[in-house]
Amino acid sequence: MSDSNPAESAYRFPEGIPIDPVPQGTVLLVAGPSLSPAEDVARTLVADGSVREEGVLFVSTGETAKKLLAACRRTVPSMDTDRVGVVDCTGQDIGQSDSEIQVKYVSTQSDLTGIGMKYSALYESLYADAEAGRVRTGLISLSSLLMYNDLRQVFRFTQTIASRIDSAEGVGVFSMDPTTHDEQTVNMFHQVVDGLVEVREADGDADGELRVRGLRDQPDDWQSFDLP
Repeated sequence: MSDSNPAESAYRFPEGIPIDPVPQGTVLLVAGPSLSPAEDVARTLVADGSVREEGVLFVSTGETAKKLLAACRRTVPSMDTDRVGVVDCTGQDIGQSDSEIQVKYVSTQSDLTGIGMKYSALYESLYADAEAGRVRTGLISLSSLLMYNDLRQVFRFTQTIASRIDSAEGVGVFSMDPTTHDEQTVNMFHQVVDGLVEVREADGDADGELRVRGLRDQPDDWQSFDLP
């Protein structure tokens, strides 16, 4: 996990999401219940990189690459699919994904070694073509991985992914539904990341509310947000 870098090298997010730029190497955990827009936030924070000439790499554990791409386009319509790669771990629709994006398939969410290998191969490809080697990683979601794997295996896997993001000066966004896990499990993954983004539904017209924990110079009180 990297220390702060100059402001010009920080990763920036869409204006409607109140998260200030973060240094290279930062990994965020976006946490919210299934009925909240938490996964929409996580996908948008990553997909937005494609319009900034950055690489975008998703590890999708709960939805096919095709469905993931459709979800990203709802909030980032101008997404540059030439800069997007997906590791599809669902075992569904193999070879049937949108041809615009690079996709590597893993037949099951329990094959963490296979996921890691496909992730590394895609990262290298996207890194080579991205502006200044800048790549955003989205792991959507940890909760799905925990349904198929032992807790300690998933913990070690996320540590490895976070270390790669840090060494390559990228940025990472992991998502989790904390209501489906005990407090000890949730706290374990807090150790892997630099900051926690908590998401909940909003009472008013906003798409939701969020607050940031664990990062300096970030608003830590609840703020409304609107997805692009």
